[in-house]
Amino acid sequence: MSTTDAATPTERGTVTVRPRRELARGATLTGVFSLSPVLVAVLWLTLPTGHQDGVLAVAAGVVVMGLLMYWRYRLSFAAVTRTEFVKRGWLPGFVRLRRDEVDSLVLVRTYRDHSTETVTQLLALDDEGRRLFRMRGTYWSESSVDAVVEALGMPTTVVPRPLTRREFFAAYPDSPYWYESRPWIGVTIACALFALATGTLALLFQAFGTSV
Repeated sequence: MSTTDAATPTERGTVTVRPRRELARGATLTGVFSLSPVLVAVLWLTLPTGHQDGVLAVAAGVVVMGLLMYWRYRLSFAAVTRTEFVKRGWLPGFVRLRRDEVDSLVLVRTYRDHSTETVTQLLALDDEGRRLFRMRGTYWSESSVDAVVEALGMPTTVVPRPLTRREFFAAYPDSPYWYESRPWIGVTIACALFALATGTLALLFQAFGTSV
């Protein structure tokens, strides 16, 4: 079974799709352009002490973490075989289910946060209306979503008008992922990362005897 970013079916009812490549490229470029000035500044501040090795070690650790995240993202895929649906996201979590477990599909466009732009959401439900899996247009191209819908060949409901994020979750209360229904998690992670970065810089300056 071959795989493409554009989701080309390889045989009837069989397809493999990959998430949007431009997201990985954009995140990589953002990280490079955001962290490079910080690295240069810290190296400049530590020149008098001659302790650049520690700064470079921290930078190497950040690069390794970024490469691991990029590698994980590139391993993500969704596949429809003759008997199963399989989906591996870049975040922890793996979906494998029989095709006959899927009772219906829902296609709906939702607004991006604080924007008039919309993205496609594909929701797969069982016979009791519970979410089996969801594909978000933020990560999957429309051609990929359409290819999965066609390969599954299930009854599909197309919601006629775009919904806000709140309307979508209200209409399909079982659709949010665990972290989407707990917005405090994102705030906590952001604060923890900021505190870690600040603490690391403070320790570096203290260790190298550089005052700011």
